[in-house]
Amino acid sequence: MLDRAKFLGLVSGLAILVAACSDSNQNVTNTTTPPAADTAANVSTTAPAGQKPATTTINISSLGVQDASEIKFQTPPPTVLNGFFDAVNNSGALKHNVNKTGNLTLTGWAIIPEKTKPAEKVIITLPDSNQIVAIANVNLARPDVAKAIKSDSYKNAGWTTSVKANTLPTGRILLKAWAYDPATKTATQLKNIHELTISE
Repeated sequence: MLDRAKFLGLVSGLAILVAACSDSNQNVTNTTTPPAADTAANVSTTAPAGQKPATTTINISSLGVQDASEIKFQTPPPTVLNGFFDAVNNSGALKHNVNKTGNLTLTGWAIIPEKTKPAEKVIITLPDSNQIVAIANVNLARPDVAKAIKSDSYKNAGWTTSVKANTLPTGRILLKAWAYDPATKTATQLKNIHELTISE
């Protein structure tokens, strides 16, 4: 049985590792022009009770599926770092006030560590039911990520996408980002969840 001192040492070590990974991400900037999000009539987004519903639809055919239920959403093990949902409108804060008439630019980086490569896509969802609100290609230069992880395989692990605020539910919502592997139809959550308050 692990004694108290060893247990506290283990917990402390894990906390330092997570903090180091988070700190290396916070100094990252993205200077590449964002590609357009995949949008078309395919998957409807609907709001939880008490919220004005979203009005847009997302084309998920680029994910290699016909229905979002085919995607396996999962969280990575605590010791695995597969990317970050860095910012909303260039702000690394986790809470944002947004006017319904505005646009959102979402940025971050995503990798598939077990395959030593960037993710192919990133999926943005409303987490209550994993409703997809945007899809981003992962192909932007992120030399900071390659340097931090010490692998040139990840030099193009950046992603960005734009979302019109009027396509999201009004009120308080959360956005999650997921690294997507089309070969396994698996979406693995990236670090950081952004809270938005969308007002009329």
